[in-house]
Amino acid sequence: MTACAAHRPRRLRLRRLPSVRAVGGLAVLTLAAACAAALTGPMWTAVAVVVAGAGAVAWYARHHRARIAVETALARALLASVPACPDEVAVPGLDADVRATVTGDGVTRLTAASWLDAVRGLGFVMGRDRGFHLDLVRRTAGGRLAEVWGRTAVPADRHYRLLGLERAARRAADTLDAPERDLLTAFAAGVNASFAHDGPPFESRFLSWRPEPWTVADSLLVALFLFHALSWHEPGRRAEAVIRRALPPDVAAFLLPGGPDTVPAGLRAVRGDDVPADVVAVDGAVAGSNCWVRTGPGGPVLACDLHLPLLLPNLLYEVDLRWPDGSVHGLATPGLPVVLTGGNGHLVWGVTNLSAAVLDLVPAGAGATTTTEHVRVRGGAPVAVEVTVDGDLPVLPKPLLGERVAAAWTGFDPRACDLRFQRLATARTVAEGIAVLDEADGIALNALLADRDGRIAHLATGLLPERPRLVDPPSGVLVSANDAALPGHPFWYDADPGHRARRIRQVLADTHDPTPDAMRALQHDTDAALYRRYRDLAVAAPAESSTVELLAGWDGTARTGSRAFPVLVRLRQLLAERVLAPYLTACRELEPEFRYPFRDVDRPLLAILSIQDPALLPPGAADWPGLIAECVHQARGRRLPAWGRVNSVGLSHPLTGLAPWAERLLGIAARPQPGALHSVRTCVPGFGAAGRAVLTPGGGTFELPAGQSGHPLSPHFADRHPTWLRSGAPRASRAVCGYSLSPAHQPAIARRAS
Repeated sequence: MTACAAHRPRRLRLRRLPSVRAVGGLAVLTLAAACAAALTGPMWTAVAVVVAGAGAVAWYARHHRARIAVETALARALLASVPACPDEVAVPGLDADVRATVTGDGVTRLTAASWLDAVRGLGFVMGRDRGFHLDLVRRTAGGRLAEVWGRTAVPADRHYRLLGLERAARRAADTLDAPERDLLTAFAAGVNASFAHDGPPFESRFLSWRPEPWTVADSLLVALFLFHALSWHEPGRRAEAVIRRALPPDVAAFLLPGGPDTVPAGLRAVRGDDVPADVVAVDGAVAGSNCWVRTGPGGPVLACDLHLPLLLPNLLYEVDLRWPDGSVHGLATPGLPVVLTGGNGHLVWGVTNLSAAVLDLVPAGAGATTTTEHVRVRGGAPVAVEVTVDGDLPVLPKPLLGERVAAAWTGFDPRACDLRFQRLATARTVAEGIAVLDEADGIALNALLADRDGRIAHLATGLLPERPRLVDPPSGVLVSANDAALPGHPFWYDADPGHRARRIRQVLADTHDPTPDAMRALQHDTDAALYRRYRDLAVAAPAESSTVELLAGWDGTARTGSRAFPVLVRLRQLLAERVLAPYLTACRELEPEFRYPFRDVDRPLLAILSIQDPALLPPGAADWPGLIAECVHQARGRRLPAWGRVNSVGLSHPLTGLAPWAERLLGIAARPQPGALHSVRTCVPGFGAAGRAVLTPGGGTFELPAGQSGHPLSPHFADRHPTWLRSGAPRASRAVCGYSLSPAHQPAIARRAS
């Protein structure tokens, strides 16, 4: 193996290991002191300084010998798996050579003689760049992480064993149609060729395990893992059942998502005096996205931000495939060769989470059966897990209102993994795209489409009883931000309250020429309209004059320098806890672990705050202005940090949970970030845009918070982070390396580009 500009390892990053920094610092300090001593005194003083420095290094090495041994093992694993240009690559199943061209941003463009050969090539390059990522997701979703991670992974393994995602993936694999089975078979062949060619990724070497061969069912397991993250509303379903049991119907309807804005007369009667602590959960990061299309003089422009956990390696991967009949370029989840957001030169598409009601908690039947599974634990004894199922549905270990319940989730139906969504790659018009999605079941998503003829559409897709749509609206604008945007509202569950969607529509209504640059700027919009009503309440309250002045001067955004915004964020949380908790006392009495988890929290909260009925005051509060002033004072606190100090966002690698001292090497340092959960630029610690796209039917650009590669010594480990931070357009990237993938039965040929 050799190295080019695209694969030249950055070995100097190893200086970020703590022992290398410490020993290097001692050596530099010793050398400087010895030189100073030699210049100002007798030579023996310089020798003494060197001896003292050597002694300090020896003491450090002895004192930290255990960690140094682990650091050495990590460094060896990194250097043994360092990225390089392939010399000879044979991929089973290829019908002809596949040309791989690596660009300066680490994206590998694959040019093949057929669609399936392009997918085999994708499996190879994705396996090279994200081999650990693939295996980590597969093990996590299958409940087998403790085999390599140790006892700390047992709770996660127990959770996923009880859910049975691996069983569901195997059932779905048996029902796949031929096009999707061929797709996943080709992809698996490429992944396994990369494992055979490059050996285990550095994480596997460090932890001493070798990834198992990739299978068709593994890709479906990745799909189910993604669907689970988007749609597993168990906390909300539990809370809903308790609220309906504990409270009168009118009060329950008011407190549940989508309820009326009018405070029910019966609310006063259910107020409790013994207010439970931490019963209201505000602003848990819920996986979601922004996506919109705007038509204009130059044709439609589609922009999409996929909001997911911010991790290393990045949760999305840029794909660029070309074959004689077509091409596809976009963002995919590693392990799943399906472009979620992208285009093919004729049609572009983007997705957001539908927030559909795809999970119900149902009574477990008398015929439920229990088996014992054993979770293998590295360095320990196996852990027994009792798995109970009612047919194909898992019976949850925690009862609901004293009764056993099973989880009826559409992901357990094999049709949820039909993957027909992938056929968008060959659709050329919005009409063809609609036909593809009409025939598909799969994961419940919003899908937005636009084509070269200027047609646009927004559809609900997935295993749903109804699939409403909007096609070619007169406004020329379509927006989906996890809100209930489509007509009919037949299936939403705790949909996003719509603050992001309203802001996007407002800006697009004033945008007559939707250029890619204008859409890219909108992706970084930090308007925080949700908090204006809380600001007005605070300014009207008898709070400290300096605080009132600060909040009155707030510019309405979640910019990093704002000192008012963090006060408003905390004020909203405090008011939700103080005002709503008394009406949930009966719920906590009925279910000791009850929490109110809904995104629709502001509707009932602001309804109560707006009327300021003395009969609705929380226990201990004399009047509403005084209560609000008290919360404002508490929210301000003693210190007044800027939002950027509060909202400092970085990316961490899973290995840092086992080796926190390696954070500087394996992670991306936290930096102050503008944006918030309810602004268009969603960015908070651990959660934000895992990928951004701005697309026209003729092409587009993509941004990722980290690089294509998961290897810390690769030049493409974190190279895309600076572009992701700012709102400017990504620069065009030229080809810097090329090689060929050849059929396994032919001599492999490597052709390296300049």
